[in-house]
Amino acid sequence: MENIFNNKKNEPNATPIINQYDNLKENYYRIFIEAAESIRSALDKFKPESPCTLCTKKCNLETKDIFTDYPVGCKYKEWQAEALSYLNGEYREKLKANYRTIMDKRSDFACNKCGDCCRLAVSEYSYEQLKQRAFRGDKYSDDFVSVFVPYESEEAARKANPEYFDALGDLVESKTYYYYCPKLKDNLCSDYENRPDICKNFPYNPLKLLPSNCSYNEWRNVLSKQAMLLKAKTDIIEFYKQKLG
Repeated sequence: MENIFNNKKNEPNATPIINQYDNLKENYYRIFIEAAESIRSALDKFKPESPCTLCTKKCNLETKDIFTDYPVGCKYKEWQAEALSYLNGEYREKLKANYRTIMDKRSDFACNKCGDCCRLAVSEYSYEQLKQRAFRGDKYSDDFVSVFVPYESEEAARKANPEYFDALGDLVESKTYYYYCPKLKDNLCSDYENRPDICKNFPYNPLKLLPSNCSYNEWRNVLSKQAMLLKAKTDIIEFYKQKLG
């Protein structure tokens, strides 16, 4: 797969953040088709062979698709139940193992201490909403408000990282709130030993849009196809659950 995250700052062929996202969408479309065909092939293994030859029901069904509305007692309906059980059980466990592999690979890469993740963090929630969520027991929100404070204005946030700020503004349709960590001193955490999991585990998503200076872009590049395939399969499973559940 092509290097769609070649975005190290000062490299002459670096890919701007906004172009990275366009490439990501294009690649995701192709990978989604690959994932859908893979899942369909796996489910076809459970499909009964010619059960209609021994059936006394007169259904006159022209298609024998996984999403067809079969009558009670039909062998194809049993196929649907078996397929759903497989997706919710064995197949989902395989996806969880794939996710753990992706996240374990992150340890192969080291933070380059650019400070951009501390200097400009974003959330779909306001500071008050985050505090309310933290009060209700949301771990992520509790970690977030323990280190980040809101910028006084969007202009102040933009100055922290204009390229990243503009890319987020172009890509995120909903309201976005911008934050920074006051503990950042000369690109280093002044309270490193006490940093919460939200900092220790950054970036927690291999498809997350990252600042161009972030060294974890290399991790994204190595695992990009695997991560997109995992996301596609997860999305497709949810679709099957809605249709068959």
